[in-house]
Amino acid sequence: MSTTSLTSNSKSSTIHAVDQALQRIGGLKVRIDDYAIKALDATQAYFEAKYPNSKQYILSQGLTGRVEELSQRLNGIGLDDTTRLLLSTPAIYAALIEKAQTEDKVKSDDLEGLYSSVLRGVGDLPRRYFLARLLTAVLNEWRIQIKTSNRQWQQLDDQTLKRGIPIRAGQVEPAVQELLGLVYRVGDLPYYLDQYINQRSAIAKTAFTSAIRQAMLDYLVKLGVQIKSETIFKAGEYDEYFALAYNEALKQSTTADDPIDTARTKGGQVSWNFTIDSFDSVDAQGVIPENIKAAGVLDYLYYIGECMQVFNVTNALVLRWASGMLDIPEGKTAAALYRFHKLRNERNTSEERAMLYKRVLNKGNGRVLSNMVVNQSFPGLWYQLMQEVTDYIDKTEGSRWGAGWVSRAPLYQATKNLQYNLSEHMTGMAHVQVTEDYAHLQEALDILKSPEILGDFGGRRKNVWSVIEQIAKQDLGKTVPTANLRSLAVEGNKIFQWIATFEEGGVQEDAFTSFLGAAEAWIISQASVGDRTPSSRPARPRPPSNNGHTSERERFERDLKDVKAEFKAMRKEINDGFDDWEV
Repeated sequence: MSTTSLTSNSKSSTIHAVDQALQRIGGLKVRIDDYAIKALDATQAYFEAKYPNSKQYILSQGLTGRVEELSQRLNGIGLDDTTRLLLSTPAIYAALIEKAQTEDKVKSDDLEGLYSSVLRGVGDLPRRYFLARLLTAVLNEWRIQIKTSNRQWQQLDDQTLKRGIPIRAGQVEPAVQELLGLVYRVGDLPYYLDQYINQRSAIAKTAFTSAIRQAMLDYLVKLGVQIKSETIFKAGEYDEYFALAYNEALKQSTTADDPIDTARTKGGQVSWNFTIDSFDSVDAQGVIPENIKAAGVLDYLYYIGECMQVFNVTNALVLRWASGMLDIPEGKTAAALYRFHKLRNERNTSEERAMLYKRVLNKGNGRVLSNMVVNQSFPGLWYQLMQEVTDYIDKTEGSRWGAGWVSRAPLYQATKNLQYNLSEHMTGMAHVQVTEDYAHLQEALDILKSPEILGDFGGRRKNVWSVIEQIAKQDLGKTVPTANLRSLAVEGNKIFQWIATFEEGGVQEDAFTSFLGAAEAWIISQASVGDRTPSSRPARPRPPSNNGHTSERERFERDLKDVKAEFKAMRKEINDGFDDWEV
């Protein structure tokens, strides 16, 4: 055999090895819609033209083994249908690897960086191009012509990217039909909403979050608002509708329908997205995000309502008012106090609330029914996540090359464990109970925030936290660390939100950074609350750092170790007496 023939066979063999590595990502095991097949063919042709030498590039850089490792890792996570379809196409997958090296500057031996770059990349141009071809194929089949100059149709691309289009057989046409219906209903309201926010509203632009914007649009569509002309809009004739929509959207994001009130209306239904008051400026794998969010609200209720004594403090104020010790003139505050008093027998009792904390989160000393299963695993899984956060931060700070070289796999796995745990245990009547208890808490806080109560008990600070601290000390004989408990509630809820929305293939860096900050704040606050409990033990001797001073990192790690070591005792101490509703 000639040398030329040997060389040719060698190249053929190595290219075949690259193809095998690229084909390790398994395709979908279900039938794909014909429209999706056409769109995939078009997307593949586009990337073959844009990156014609991707396989040769992988070969020349000696990346075949690295691609094998990457494929194994990608196969191990829950990829959605569209992402798996695109990555199981060698031309697209190879192009993303070349892009990661040449454009994103990922080093050849950086598997974590390559993994992140490919996942981000497939969600960008390949997904956008594929969805555009998919949508176009359906519209052409239906003989629908889109005028790109029409604002109404400009929303179609945005909604397609936001919602996506399912690609399994028989799902594409109904999904596109739903998108078209949405565009017809909404019309050009998104354009005018942007104009209102940028030019006509006195409210800060940052207040119009994506959730607020969507809620405003839903409300404007429900009202049937139609903008007749831009001239009339600029004259301000529609401003009141947008202002009303903002107020309704804000109300939905911070309050819930109280089941007590809803139950009095025949056919009334409770609906809430479990978004809590953070005290700011004003299926595939059996994961149920709403269960996790609801568990987050339950955790919030535990810290604000029970540990901070908000329910008992408000009960004490009602008792003062009923006995004549608190003089409140007739008006809004008096009406709120009377409502709080009259509904006391209809609300969940302290024992019922304690039972729910115990069953779902294994917190407190509440008694459960004989047939109830307590979520014994939650505390351990939660503290495992906190430990992984600490380890990740420590490794990041100690790495010469930064966070890109530190694996997030243990932290992600701890998050998944909590997803499955909370999806399983936050079930049954718990959703309605949490909604009612949150409404109950908001009523209590509204009373504590009222001008009359702030004037009498707010001290120099004149805020709700001063009221809680003073009444708890005077009437309950307890010292309440409101700042730390507030951090535990709010930062803890941010962690629950992270768990609820976590999807390994779509983690955004800003969301991950925010989660780390919330977790670190929670750990430090928990340690501080532990040190403030009535029967706290003397601190253990702690070794100083090399220069005789304790660094912030050493204090952070020390606090976490203390919290874990004393968790059971601390939980008991914090909750002594918190299950008693009466004052």
